[in-house]
Amino acid sequence: MKAMQATVSAPAAAPAGKTDKKRASRRRKHRAPGAFFVIKTIMFIVFALYAFTLLYALVFALSISFKDQWMYPGANQVGWPDPWVWTNYTEAWLNLETAHTGMIGMFFNSLWYAGGGAFLGVAVSSMVAYVVAKYRFPGGKFLYGLAIFTMTLPIVGAFPSQYRVYEILGINNTPFLLLTKAGGFGFNFVVLYSFFKSLPWTYAEAAQIDGAGHFRTFLQVMMPQATGVIMALFLVAFIGQWNDYQFPILFLKDYPTLSSGLYIYQIEQVRETNYPVLFAGLIISIIPVIILYIAFQNTLMDMQLSGGLKG
Repeated sequence: MKAMQATVSAPAAAPAGKTDKKRASRRRKHRAPGAFFVIKTIMFIVFALYAFTLLYALVFALSISFKDQWMYPGANQVGWPDPWVWTNYTEAWLNLETAHTGMIGMFFNSLWYAGGGAFLGVAVSSMVAYVVAKYRFPGGKFLYGLAIFTMTLPIVGAFPSQYRVYEILGINNTPFLLLTKAGGFGFNFVVLYSFFKSLPWTYAEAAQIDGAGHFRTFLQVMMPQATGVIMALFLVAFIGQWNDYQFPILFLKDYPTLSSGLYIYQIEQVRETNYPVLFAGLIISIIPVIILYIAFQNTLMDMQLSGGLKG
């Protein structure tokens, strides 16, 4: 019987080109973490310095709000208050006044102006975005293009004609001016259009099979899925309009908000301004926004622009 010998063949050598590529890839992998760490460190330092400039302004305003009226213009402009004058906040809340409106009235004006404007803007934009995104009709693409085009136009030059239109309609310097916030276009429209465009139409078809109409489908099927996006847009719009002072100064002179009222107070009382009381009023005006941001920071930071079940 002939003996059989097993021979083990050696693996074929890899081509030189592939070996060099693998080695180069390994070297890049080893170098990448170090380079990424350097870039990350530089970016952290840059943003930390930027955050410091913002926090410094806030801390500086906070320290002034506790100083004596005659201490701030004197030698102690930068240091901490000595003594701490807590009555500045009481005086600001009770006595600070602009256009015969105190802080309480300005606070109420800020609430209805920011809350009403944000609600109307987001509500109307959600309806317009849903119709344009989910229904085919003549002029639908034109409306989308018009919304994008209007975002590129400068609005500063439109103030004279805007003021004239408000005067003709009889809504200038009245709360009815909030109706102009219900434009339906702008940033809210673009975001909501993208969201509704990504939602499968099968949700609406299932609801229509069960007897739901178009309006009920929008309210009970589509809107609940867009709650996160709508809430985030409402918060952004509310904070922006709470801090807005230009629009109330131009068109709501008899209804000063906290932002516009404190700005006017500073200009009118430039020679007699009690700066610690003024800064106390400024701190009071930003407290609601800070509380709102702390309460809904996850909603603002984790805004989802896509939805629907897949698979």
